[in-house]
Amino acid sequence: MSPSDKKSDSIELVKPASRSPLNPPRVLNHILHQSLDSCSQLLEHMFSATDDLFYDLSKRASSNNEENLYFESMREIRIKKHGVITRFLRGISESFNDLILNKPIQKPSEHDDEVHLSIVEGDELEVELAHKNMSGRTRETYKEELYELGIRLDHLLLQVNVSEDNNPLDPNQISQAFIASCSEQLQVSIKARLILFKLFEKHVLKQLGHIYADANQVLVEAGILPKVPRNLGKSRSAQAPHDGQGETQSEQEAASPAADAAPGQQPVHFNLDINTLSNLMASARMAQGSMFSANGVPNASGYTYYLYSSNPGPVMQPPELSSLLTKTQPLVDRQLAGDEPRNIVADIINQLLAKRDPEVPQALEQTEEDVINLVAMFFDKVLEDENLPIAVQSLICRLQIPILKVALHDQRFLVDGDHPARQLINSITQAGIGFDESKPLERDPLYRVIVDGVQNINRQYKNDLSIFTEVQNEIEAFINNEKRKANIVEKRTTQTETGKSKIKSARLTSQSALYEKMKEAELPDEISTFLTSTWLQVLVITLLKFGKGSPQWVEMEQLVSDLIWLCQPKTDERSIARKARLQPEILQRIEMGLETAIDNPESRSTKIGIIESTLARLDEENGIEVVEYRSLNIEQKEALGKSESSEKPWEDMTALERQQSKYEELSSKYYNMAKNITEGTWLEYFDQDSGRQVRCKLSAKIDAETYIFVNRFGLKTLEKTRRQFAYDLQFEKAKSLDSRPLFERLMEKVVDGLKTN
Repeated sequence: MSPSDKKSDSIELVKPASRSPLNPPRVLNHILHQSLDSCSQLLEHMFSATDDLFYDLSKRASSNNEENLYFESMREIRIKKHGVITRFLRGISESFNDLILNKPIQKPSEHDDEVHLSIVEGDELEVELAHKNMSGRTRETYKEELYELGIRLDHLLLQVNVSEDNNPLDPNQISQAFIASCSEQLQVSIKARLILFKLFEKHVLKQLGHIYADANQVLVEAGILPKVPRNLGKSRSAQAPHDGQGETQSEQEAASPAADAAPGQQPVHFNLDINTLSNLMASARMAQGSMFSANGVPNASGYTYYLYSSNPGPVMQPPELSSLLTKTQPLVDRQLAGDEPRNIVADIINQLLAKRDPEVPQALEQTEEDVINLVAMFFDKVLEDENLPIAVQSLICRLQIPILKVALHDQRFLVDGDHPARQLINSITQAGIGFDESKPLERDPLYRVIVDGVQNINRQYKNDLSIFTEVQNEIEAFINNEKRKANIVEKRTTQTETGKSKIKSARLTSQSALYEKMKEAELPDEISTFLTSTWLQVLVITLLKFGKGSPQWVEMEQLVSDLIWLCQPKTDERSIARKARLQPEILQRIEMGLETAIDNPESRSTKIGIIESTLARLDEENGIEVVEYRSLNIEQKEALGKSESSEKPWEDMTALERQQSKYEELSSKYYNMAKNITEGTWLEYFDQDSGRQVRCKLSAKIDAETYIFVNRFGLKTLEKTRRQFAYDLQFEKAKSLDSRPLFERLMEKVVDGLKTN
């Protein structure tokens, strides 16, 4: 089969004769088809929104020429959209083919770029600027996902250097494919084309996150770099700076802690050497003097120091101590597995030193004594840390003996942030910050992975650190897989809640508009019921679709005033004449409005018939027939959000109610805290409905007033207004959690305590 016989959306496997043939794995073809399907759906959604927008713009045009421009553009796009989609998808397929064929990248020099921009004028310049802007903004939004995707593709295609210039899923290539398809297929003005590009950015480029997540997941499941190391391929083109905007390697490494810190929290800068730690321990011992003993005495800073070096027995050599600790590992693990977490470092060391002769315990060198005390202090801080669930504290405490052995064998553990044992501790706490202890954790797959890893370390660790790396990689792989799924669920949760918030806001606006017109009016009950139920829905839908201030909204709102006016008795000839003219017209306007809310024609006819018969009864014999007029009843007020239980305005409150309101006023400190808290912050929240503490993450602040909290799986846990959240912070029902790396954070506290000793 020749290449021309193949479908346009499949990867070509024919290579130039001058190169050895490349055989791309099926995984790349899978990513291509998966991406094409997703892009096709996004474009269909975009063109649906495009049709509505151009129709709306044509209705609001200020001149006939402008109206014709929008209308003709809408018609052209509607007719040619399938051609645009087909050409766009073919362009994406060609980008994949170019990657496989490793076509050289024709990248202009700075001088060539300047000359090119100088000769591009008018429409072409507008298009080029739009292209650069929308691809640049999208790349910044998804820089982490694109980085990982580029590294994995680079690792997959060993003979190809993958960069943002040839990555087929980079926003630059995707934008270029769309611009080319519009140029070939559409005959519209530059004004309409730029509007179309903005819609493309909104409905396609800004929705690429799930495409990148799916592509990365496909590669991970195929065994391509499950964990992307930050220092991989620094010499490869995927890591090289682009357009003169890159950082040096040292600058990137210096910036990485800030990038990895929890949102809204300062990164931990824990950077001490062994000598500094030893000096701090020596200063602390000297300051305490005679307060120290082999049994340990708390000092002024709250720490307990153990002077193993002053024991009366002979010095125990490090190999012997290590051997004894290795024998205790599985025993201690089993003991701590069923008990409350506690610090057993000092107890174990005292028992081992007194094993030969309890009356004359053996001593240790000063270096070992310092390390043991530092490790014990660290685990003291673990038990004090309120950011950790008890289950996580317990898991970390079960690693006390292995961690102590690591520190005694390799003092680099205390100062090297890349040490495998430290990374494992940080991974466990990262995984556990969202554990829900109100449910049996034994059923939690992630918890079971961590438990199994802790048990394996206690059974197998002697001197080889690779067991820490293996366990940490297993936990990280599980976390990343869970996080990918949670991100998808969380995104859908946020989108759902955003939609609900828009509907809620539209309902409140519509209710307020109706109430203002009806609060002083007395109307036949049929008219009041129609307005507060059926027409309220018409207003909500109109507001959602067209927005406040649109001609459609103004028309639907004005109809309420006209209908109320028609129901009032008329005595003068001018009003009677206007009523006769307005009544048939208003029935037609009601029918047009109902078409947006009610699909069933029979149901619309029934409701219009009720209005028509009610108005007719008002006209009979000049109103001799008795028609009862009423103000809004309780049900109708509730439909308009004005029930008796609604919060009263200040001017309507009694003196006692005002006093209670003042008492409940928020502290500005907590209101600002709620206002400034960043999305992604983890919290411990007391849920009054369930009566239990829940751990949740602030997922979104919708309209800056509605706060959505999710659990670690991305499912909605709580919804609070900003004011409610501030109250909960003030009265300690909500507490933000520090999700920064645990080891560095707690050792910083240990060192600060030693410095103030």
